[in-house]
Amino acid sequence: MNSSLLLASSDFCSRASHYSLRWEPPAPSPKDILIRAVEFGLMADVPDWGHAAKDRAMELACERTIDTPETDLLGLAEHVAALAEMIAWTIRTGDRWERPEAVMVGRHPWEPSCFTTGEDSRIRAIVATDRMDAMREMAMRTSWAVQGESAVYGLPVDVICVSLGAMRAGRWSNPFTSAYRHPQNRVLRFCKRDGGAFDGRWEKVWREQDYATREEWLEAMTADGVLADAVRVLTVDVPEHASDIVRLADSKLDRIYGKGLPEPQLSRCFDRVSPCPYRSACPEWREPSEASGFTALPLMHGRD
Repeated sequence: MNSSLLLASSDFCSRASHYSLRWEPPAPSPKDILIRAVEFGLMADVPDWGHAAKDRAMELACERTIDTPETDLLGLAEHVAALAEMIAWTIRTGDRWERPEAVMVGRHPWEPSCFTTGEDSRIRAIVATDRMDAMREMAMRTSWAVQGESAVYGLPVDVICVSLGAMRAGRWSNPFTSAYRHPQNRVLRFCKRDGGAFDGRWEKVWREQDYATREEWLEAMTADGVLADAVRVLTVDVPEHASDIVRLADSKLDRIYGKGLPEPQLSRCFDRVSPCPYRSACPEWREPSEASGFTALPLMHGRD
């Protein structure tokens, strides 16, 4: 687990971050699969990085199933894979992306979640969220994945924000995943120019089931002006109190890697937005184990 995700997990629940050092949960969430697949595509040294992201999403979904209440797991996997392909293919336009070198924060190596840009003057971060309003933007700017990485590396961050929409019935609804086709001329559209809704004659189509190529789909998104709503790029400067943030990271990493099991945060176990991946064990006062479906991880830095 990269350092920013580990610290974010600790902010959510210190026991969850403690468990994440040793145990991988039985099943990743759809969003976890999406992010991992997109990052795989961005860093893949292949001609078609979009297809690489799609294949990786299907692999992750099949390796350990998916943490979801939905019953159509194959349909969900195909949906996530199609979205991963479109995102990776759209935001990467050239050479593969790379991670910067790990640096030391106190006694602990900082494992980056950000990417280099080919320059020494800035780094990149990918943020996927249900929507990007003012409150969410503020939370993003002060997150460990953005503010923490910027403080540690002393560089401003170009944040690529992807709006997914809410997931309902196993699907996200956003311009990368769904559109409308005219019943006669079969033109692909995303919104009406007068701001109204499409009537019942228009057929709603999903990316994973439609016959449009990626180029045709993206061209239609651009023509309807929805690409700018689906992907925004924000620049976050190096925090004014970067040294304080680095000291805080060092202190928190000391506690995360320290001995002893932290107290549980019971109100977090079944959080509606982000239910804890260790909720099948911790609320029952049981340690994660291979018998309960968890996968043991190699001992990490700082662990005896």
